[in-house]
Amino acid sequence: MSLGTALAQGAYTAARRAAAEALSEGTYGELDGALDFGTLNGHFVR
Repeated sequence: MSLGTALAQGAYTAARRAAAEALSEGTYGELDGALDFGTLNGHFVR
């Protein structure tokens, strides 16, 4: 099974939605439930 560009496409979509919300509403609600930095960074530790 190949994910192809699906993961990047999902990430770009989330970034676009978050940016649009920040510009229009001044909030970051779109990022609710996102991984915190420590968890995300932990995925790249060997």
